[in-house]
Amino acid sequence: MTDYAPDAVPQLPADALREALGKADLDAAQALLDAHDRAVRQALGPDALPDPRQMQEWQHLADAHQALLDELSALRDHAADQIRMLQRHQRGAHAYLQAMG
Repeated sequence: MTDYAPDAVPQLPADALREALGKADLDAAQALLDAHDRAVRQALGPDALPDPRQMQEWQHLADAHQALLDELSALRDHAADQIRMLQRHQRGAHAYLQAMG
C-alpha cells in the first residue's frame, strides 16, 4: 500500500505573517514560518507521497507561497528605493550645509 501524506495540506499563515510583519514583530513572523515549514516537511516526509487527490490543494499552497514571495519582494524593492531616496536627500542636505558654511 502507498504511504500518502497526512490528510490535511498545511495552510500558509499569510494573513498572520502580514500582521506580524506590519507590526515589525520579526520573532512572531519567524515563528509562523518555522511552524509552517515543519508542517510542510512533516506532510511531505521522506517516506510519504502527496495524495494524488490533494494535488490541487498542494498547487494552491505553492501558488500562495509564490504570491507571498512576490509581495515580499515588491515590498523589499520599495523599501530599497525609499532608502536610496533618503540617502540622496541626505547627501543633498549635507552638500547644502557645506556650501553654506
